[in-house]
Amino acid sequence: MKLNNRICTALLAGMLFVMNGLLIPAFGQAQDFPNKPIKVVVPFVPGGGSDSVARVIAKGMTEQLGQPVVVENRGGANTIIGTEYVAKSAPDGYTLLVCTTAFATNPSMYKLPFDTVRDFDPVTMYMGAALVLVVNPNLPVTNIRELIALAKAQPGKLTYASYGAGGPGHLAGELFKQLAGVDLLHIPYKGSSPSIADVMSGTASMSFAVLQPALPLINSGKLRAIGVVMSERASQLPDVPTIGETLPGFLITGFNGFCAPTGTPPAVLAKLNRAIVNVVTTPDIRNQLIKAGNPMLTKPLAPNEFKEFVKVDIERWRKIVTDGKVTLN
Repeated sequence: MKLNNRICTALLAGMLFVMNGLLIPAFGQAQDFPNKPIKVVVPFVPGGGSDSVARVIAKGMTEQLGQPVVVENRGGANTIIGTEYVAKSAPDGYTLLVCTTAFATNPSMYKLPFDTVRDFDPVTMYMGAALVLVVNPNLPVTNIRELIALAKAQPGKLTYASYGAGGPGHLAGELFKQLAGVDLLHIPYKGSSPSIADVMSGTASMSFAVLQPALPLINSGKLRAIGVVMSERASQLPDVPTIGETLPGFLITGFNGFCAPTGTPPAVLAKLNRAIVNVVTTPDIRNQLIKAGNPMLTKPLAPNEFKEFVKVDIERWRKIVTDGKVTLN
């Protein structure tokens, strides 16, 4: 019996030693994090809504974490280029992705070189995504009913620009076509700025654009807003109705958040989450972002909450794509 007790004691001591050997480095890594600059990858070209918000947050994170947080734009392929880069980066918290609604739409539209759920650890979701239907001011429409009538009178003649094939701006147009019974020609671009520019020039008739970069152009008269893609009217455009007010059932949801490569230590994710939440809930920063047209969440999501949100959102978009038989063409 004594021998058995000695063996058990030795085994227990060995197990504790191994466990400590595993836990101490992880704990130390979290304690030391960050000890070098952090890279935030924006999977869009510069100048869009997600890019400008990321830069505000990165500046605040720099102050929170005591290390430079730098933004790097890796646009193209409807966010796939930048997203793949982060998926293949080291899971140490030093390379983050600004994950947007395309993060959830792409699995239904593309054969991806990564798995959105398996290859990423969400950090936090801090913002929704408001779209606004804008038209060239010379287009003879001032509301959704007039647009539908014009599109029916000129089938296939009106065009809509999106900020990426298979993305929310594209799928919003496809859902509009389905519900309104109209034929519109889709023109994809690599980002918000070029798509909006071509609506202003008249190259494209309209766009389901991100509200934040479109807002100053609407206010200056360079674009005309005829409907917002939200469940309620935008506070920045109180006189512009939701598209759903005219077209029942029309609603597109969206999000902005931060994700890290899968396998990032939970303690590092928690530290990043706290830093980002502290930034986006600071009254001055929050008010600045809302005033610019960004639908900030009252309470940013924790990593596990964001992960579940993404899973549900992927299936929501998959239904829209399947029901409408949407393709990239």
